[in-house]
Amino acid sequence: MLKQKKYHTIVWILIILLMIISVISFSLFTKKEKKSIYTQEKIVELYFNDTITGKLRSEERVIQGENKKQFLLSVLEGLKAGSKIEGTSVVIPQNVTILHADVEDNVAVIDLSRNYNQLTLGEKIMCRAAIVWSVTSLDFLEHVRIKVNGQELKRTSGEVIGLMNRENTMINPVVSPESKRYEIVTLYFADKTGKQFVKEEREIEISQIQTREKAVVEQLMIGAKEKEHLSTIPSDIKIRNVTTTKEGICYVDFSSDSINKIINSNVDEKIAIYSIVNSIVSLYNIEKVQFLIEGEKIEETIGHLDYSKPFIFEEEI
Repeated sequence: MLKQKKYHTIVWILIILLMIISVISFSLFTKKEKKSIYTQEKIVELYFNDTITGKLRSEERVIQGENKKQFLLSVLEGLKAGSKIEGTSVVIPQNVTILHADVEDNVAVIDLSRNYNQLTLGEKIMCRAAIVWSVTSLDFLEHVRIKVNGQELKRTSGEVIGLMNRENTMINPVVSPESKRYEIVTLYFADKTGKQFVKEEREIEISQIQTREKAVVEQLMIGAKEKEHLSTIPSDIKIRNVTTTKEGICYVDFSSDSINKIINSNVDEKIAIYSIVNSIVSLYNIEKVQFLIEGEKIEETIGHLDYSKPFIFEEEI
């Protein structure tokens, strides 16, 4: 009798365990099924800056989401994260954050941080174009309203820009070279001994099709303006290009003979090179400077410095 009762107890325990396992399995299956029902995929186009042509180029991505807002946030996160293709850079700088984003009918409302106002006119136009064209690649969005720190985005004239779409926003806008802005920069020159740095703050004029970094190097070529300050680089060197990546590395591309002119000038090589590095890194959003010759990294040994790696700011030489 005891054996029979023990047997029945074991059977009941097994039945209860099977029931528990069945309930858990059903619950997991239901959750997975619900997720597969609500999670969708969409193919979108994200636009980034081609560092060679200076124009926007698209990159196809597959994104996932359960609702319109999630899809919008995925597009914006993709723009901030950057491209997977070499030779491209982000058009929303790292210090420009997305404060808020939402969908109202067929309009994406995007609020950017106040650092957007620090961009040049050309950078602002490219940033807006990339956002508009990327966001409207979502099939449920036709317009974009961009705000800055909660305020409506305005043109330089003070006029509210309002709704933007693919019809009123050019994919690769032409910025007039006549349009200019002014900025105060810090330039590093040598003292009268040629062994220490001295700084000059200078208000410079920057064309909207010119980078601030290149304008800074050109100012160093013009030379020091204060008494007892020595110029650090020759005025006849040639700059092929100056670009900055999303990682904050500025690439200064010289012609083949320019780096030798800098090394063999009357100023100490280290002072000359670091006058360029320090002046550029003093600009916001730049961490390092990498020198190139004719678009290529300098691998062979020249001068007394290692030009194969990026340089960082050094005030004490």
